[in-house]
Amino acid sequence: MQKIFAFLIALFTFFPSFIFSFFPGNIDTAFSVPVIDEGIALNGEAADYEITVTDSVTQYSFGGVKTGIFNYFGIKYSSDAYMKGIITYSGKGDAVSEEFFLEPGENAEFYSLIDGYLEKVKMNKLYSLSFMPLDKTECEFALSGVALFNREILRNEIYIENDEHKLGITLNWGGALSYLEDKNSDVETVIVDGVTKVDSHASSRYGVKARSKKVNLINANDTGRLIQQSYYGTGDCEQYEGSYYGETKWNYNPVQGGNQYNEAAKIVDVRINDDSIYIKCRPLDWAKEKEYITPSYMEATYSLSKGLVKAECRFVDFSGYPDTVTTQECPAFYCVEPLNRFVYYSGNAPWTGDNTLSYENDLIFWPDAGYPNFSATENWSAFIGDFDDSFGIGLYVPNEASFLAGVFSRGDCKTADPATESPTSYIAAVEIYEFRSFNPTSYEFYLSTGTTGEIRNSFSTLVK
Repeated sequence: MQKIFAFLIALFTFFPSFIFSFFPGNIDTAFSVPVIDEGIALNGEAADYEITVTDSVTQYSFGGVKTGIFNYFGIKYSSDAYMKGIITYSGKGDAVSEEFFLEPGENAEFYSLIDGYLEKVKMNKLYSLSFMPLDKTECEFALSGVALFNREILRNEIYIENDEHKLGITLNWGGALSYLEDKNSDVETVIVDGVTKVDSHASSRYGVKARSKKVNLINANDTGRLIQQSYYGTGDCEQYEGSYYGETKWNYNPVQGGNQYNEAAKIVDVRINDDSIYIKCRPLDWAKEKEYITPSYMEATYSLSKGLVKAECRFVDFSGYPDTVTTQECPAFYCVEPLNRFVYYSGNAPWTGDNTLSYENDLIFWPDAGYPNFSATENWSAFIGDFDDSFGIGLYVPNEASFLAGVFSRGDCKTADPATESPTSYIAAVEIYEFRSFNPTSYEFYLSTGTTGEIRNSFSTLVK
């Protein structure tokens, strides 16, 4: 009876505030971590806490203090090491813990959505924060502030748009790019002799009825498609045991969208402005189940301007696995398969007005195709439709001239929405470099749409 009574008290204590937490007036929209002159600030006030140090772990205990409803937390800290952190909290049930990772910094800030954010999970008590160094045995670390926020729960798909493009990401897929629509080229989907075609004015070009006039150009069939970050690290070693993708033993492979089982990456943070989206995720290891979520973070800022989509990408790994020289996809780019003619400039006079372009009209996918790399000396390539003046989508990666490309299930798209089908066209700007933990890396890429000439002209504005 006492247990039932305690449960009812907890139920009525938590749920009214939980329900009210969804009201607009109770949603936090500004995020900072206040500090005080001495001690640790919790939501801007002096916190009652205890510090214990066991081996290399420093724990700050807050005793299950009631904090108000939260689904997002921030901390301010100083550290001379890469750190693993664990936060323990509770809501309507038992205390739970989740891990996070910190980079070195002085008066640095870290923010994260809690596990279950997209499932509307919220908490209201803080128990502890623990920290341990990852790249050294001893370190200087100090926690100065903790702040807990009640954030709006966003929809899984988020869009921004301007007069030229509509751009979308999917939070369950690590905020990878999953939607791109050209708003000015009258792009249509048609079906000709049972096969899907995509082009500007496709209905008049092919003499058939348009099946769709709002065409997503990004293949979003599963977690491995999209336009996303993906990195390749070590294979089997003392610290890491690989798994299998098909019959192939797979290396450590953090993938923004998720894993081969279509399980979702963890979204860590998202910020939305009128013309840009910032996301941060904790990716999965491609060949392994979700329980083997990687100790790494991917960040990206997507923005729209002057006919271009810009993506600024960043990655840092906290695994400590051995350094490995591997080939990287910067990025992995999957568009709809009806755009299956690969075009690029491979001449010796880039950006001089030389209009001698190279076309690959019959690409297939590997392993049957091998792994064909094409030298794109203007650092761009594109997939277009059936004709030289067809509509297409292009990828530009500054300072990268080697492009891997292929087409999977060529000619097998059969429906009005090729973005949801398995057939796809693929590009990656490839670079060989050493994959290292505790070593942040970054790159940029750009997307453009239109005819080949329009795509090339848009990219030419980026050349310095």
